[in-house]
Amino acid sequence: MPISETQRTGLRDLLVNEKNSSVLLQLANSTTKNVWTTEDPEEALRLLTAHIPDIYILLSKRAITRELLFRYLHTRQPDVATDFTKADLVAKVIQYWEQEQDQESSRLPSKGQAAVSVVSTSKQNEEDFPIHSIARKFGEWFFDRLNSDSLSLVDLWTDAALHLTIAASDGLNEIECTTAAEVLSALTSTKQQFGFHFNPNLTHAGIQGRMDAYGQVVVLCCGTLHTSISCVGIFECAFGLLRDPYAENNWKPKKVKCLLKSQQQPAELHILCSSETLQAALELPVPIDGLD
Repeated sequence: MPISETQRTGLRDLLVNEKNSSVLLQLANSTTKNVWTTEDPEEALRLLTAHIPDIYILLSKRAITRELLFRYLHTRQPDVATDFTKADLVAKVIQYWEQEQDQESSRLPSKGQAAVSVVSTSKQNEEDFPIHSIARKFGEWFFDRLNSDSLSLVDLWTDAALHLTIAASDGLNEIECTTAAEVLSALTSTKQQFGFHFNPNLTHAGIQGRMDAYGQVVVLCCGTLHTSISCVGIFECAFGLLRDPYAENNWKPKKVKCLLKSQQQPAELHILCSSETLQAALELPVPIDGLD
């Protein structure tokens, strides 16, 4: 999604100042690979937003640290409770910018206010579409179960299928499964073999829902892979969900496609628009209404 004027104004507030202009200049120069260097913060901001058209990707850059985001948010909203993950801080900063825009819009004349309000509401509400809410709830539930070794056969359709790709420095390993028992075994044994902990990005940039041609809810999710020592890679998953009328009509995965990729220096926050395997799925329709 292109960076909006509201987000551009917020970026100016965040980066065009005495404390953070050096970060802005560093980002602009590195983004253009030093082909175009500048010492002008406003020009740097234009370069940066032209080459990085997604606000989540931009705020996830290593140069924009958790500490920088926390200090900024704390000075603007000192009473706002937040945890210290970078994903949470990114989401809270963007939310703060949108709230500020809403307050500014409410002070405009009625005709202009109505026009701005419609645009602002449509942007704010996208992540609250029912299909995205289902995706977030499922992603949080699934990876919590997987990480705690409590995922079980009843959580999957009996004919569930899995395509698992493990990409490491020594090559690719692909695993195909066609029953729930095989899927469960492959996921849990892989997790235990490598000592992985799955850290899904549960912001809208990291998990979303789509609908495929067969009526399946498709959950697209990405995140980082960790061991007890450090972050060692990224993962990208697509789940095809169907309701099970014999399990209180709950959504259960019937198809799972997953990439686990080792990286020496993975990004702090892996996001869908930078994924390698989910781009085609991201083009699937996004239903606005409920799915009952």
